[in-house]
Amino acid sequence: MLVRLGAAVVAMEAIALVVALWAFGSAVLLAGAPLIVGTVILFAVVGLSEGPRRLLREHRATRFDPDAVQPGGLMSGFFEAPAPRP
Repeated sequence: MLVRLGAAVVAMEAIALVVALWAFGSAVLLAGAPLIVGTVILFAVVGLSEGPRRLLREHRATRFDPDAVQPGGLMSGFFEAPAPRP
């Protein structure tokens, strides 16, 4: 999804740069080319950071088990039920 979105954004920027070149001349390249390069770098950084984020999300999802007994805590053992009698 991120790749398609990034490609669409870069394509729209390229089309806008071509239209601006046609309308205003080559001076537009001084601002337009660095913006396209910056956008590509931004999408690359976000794409590379998604791997560790996905792993962290998966780890967090498996970390909590609602059926597990919670260890210790404040006054742990104070309200324990008595052991069953034989």
